Amino acid sequence: MADPFKAFAEFQNAWFRAWMNSTQNFAGMAQHYLEMQQRFFSQAVKYQRDHIEIATGPSLTDKYGKRAHDIDPERDV
Repeated sequence: MADPFKAFAEFQNAWFRAWMNSTQNFAGMAQHYLEMQQRFFSQAVKYQRDHIEIATGPSLTDKYGKRAHDIDPERDV
């Protein structure tokens, strides 16, 4: 008579290998996600503004661009 637990042992072995592979893939993806997040936040620190510019008038170097002060609410009423 054939051993009934042989097939079950093979099934358990295959299932355990599949579980280990999926766990390893998940850990690799989580590590990749954390590295990408760290790079993203390091760029935010790299390109942050040191000071806040105050709009001084319509010029190309102004914070809001050339048309920032085209509309004067007191004059255009």
